[in-house]
Amino acid sequence: MKNNLIGVLEPVHKPVLLKEVLAAFEHIAPLNNQAHKGNKPIVVDATLGAGGHAKELIRRGFYVLGIDANRKMVKIAGENLRNFVTSEFAHRAERLSEPEACPTGNFDEFFKIVTSNFVSIDRVAHESGFENVDGILFDLGISSYHYQFSSGFSFQNPDLALDMRLSDSQNVTAADLLNALPYKKLAELFAQTIPGKAKRLARCVEQSRRNRKIETVGDFLKIVDSAIFITKRMVGKNQSPYTLPFLALRIAVNYELDNLKIALNKSCGVLKDGGVLAVISFHSGEDKIVKDIFKDLVEKKLMKWKEKLVIPSTIEILNNPRSRSAKLRVISRL
Repeated sequence: MKNNLIGVLEPVHKPVLLKEVLAAFEHIAPLNNQAHKGNKPIVVDATLGAGGHAKELIRRGFYVLGIDANRKMVKIAGENLRNFVTSEFAHRAERLSEPEACPTGNFDEFFKIVTSNFVSIDRVAHESGFENVDGILFDLGISSYHYQFSSGFSFQNPDLALDMRLSDSQNVTAADLLNALPYKKLAELFAQTIPGKAKRLARCVEQSRRNRKIETVGDFLKIVDSAIFITKRMVGKNQSPYTLPFLALRIAVNYELDNLKIALNKSCGVLKDGGVLAVISFHSGEDKIVKDIFKDLVEKKLMKWKEKLVIPSTIEILNNPRSRSAKLRVISRL
C-alpha cells in the first residue's frame, strides 16, 4: 500500500473563513469559470500553505498565483491542486456527459506556484508575467502541515530541535536566538505576545543558557515553566500557557511582522483598480499591523474599506477550533 502522507494529513487542514474570503472576491469572480487563463481574474495567494483557499478560488474560475516560502509546503500544495483540477474536470465531464478533461495536464491554465517569501510579492508577480492582479489574499496562520513537518513549531514533542524556520533558506533558528540575544532583546522579543511576563522570561532564558546550551523544544518548555507558574488548570484551557512564548519565538525567527508590513504596502501597487486585498490575522500583533496599514491606505485615498472586520461564526469555531482567533479585514483599490 502506498504511503501517501499528504492524503493522510489533508483532512486535518481546514481553510479558515473560507466563505467570507470567497465573498470578498465575489464581485471580481469570472462569469465563465471555463475561461482561458488570459481571461481569468488573477488572485495571488501570498500564503499558499496546503492550497485550501486556492482550491476554492480555482473552482470558481480564478487563476491563482500561489506563494509559499516553505519548499515542503510548495510540494504539498502542488500535489493537492493538481489532484483537485484533475478531479474537478472529471466531475464536470460526468455531469455534462462530455469528454472533458484537464487539457493534456496543462495545470498552468489554472495556477502557478512560486517558492518565495511574500515580502517579494511585487517581484514574484512581475516575474510571473503579471504587472497587476485582481486580488491578493494573506492567511497569516500556520498550516497544520507545519506542525507535522517543521521542527519546533509544536510544543507537543519536547525532544525535537528548537528550529521554527518556515524556510530552509534561513540560517538562524529559534535556539540560536535564545542562546545569542542579550537580555534586553529577549525581553523585546517576548513582549510582542506576552508583555506581562516578557522580562521574567528573558531573565530565565539568560539563567538557563549559563548552565547549558538551549537546543530542544523541551529545553524551552522548562524555561517557560520556571518563568510562569503553570497549573494543570492553565494547561487545560483553550490556549496553553506555552502558546504565546512559542509564538513570539516563531515571529522573531521568521521576521513575520516586519515582512508583513513590507508586503502589505507593496500589495497596493500590485493590485489593479478595483482589486481586492484580504488579510486573515490570528493574533493582536498581526491584526494591529493590518488595521493600521489599511487605515493609512484608506486615508491616503489609495484604497477603500470593503470589510473592516469579519470574525468566524460560532459554527466554524466549533468545527475548526483553530479559527477562533481569526480576523479578516478587506480593502479594495481605488
